[in-house]
Amino acid sequence: MSTQVRSCSKCFQLMWLKPDEYEILDDETVRAKCPHCAAVVRFKLVTTGANALGPKMGH
Repeated sequence: MSTQVRSCSKCFQLMWLKPDEYEILDDETVRAKCPHCAAVVRFKLVTTGANALGPKMGH
């Protein structure tokens, strides 16, 4: 997987997570520690649909 960009559900700041900074729990769920507030957060990966590869910037 590539770098994940997510907002923290606790402090709402963006987390730029490299592959060694998050843990894959199952096919859809990832767990990471926020570099800003140190909260452990989980988020679902979008694997199907128009947003499966991330946001489309400027297109």
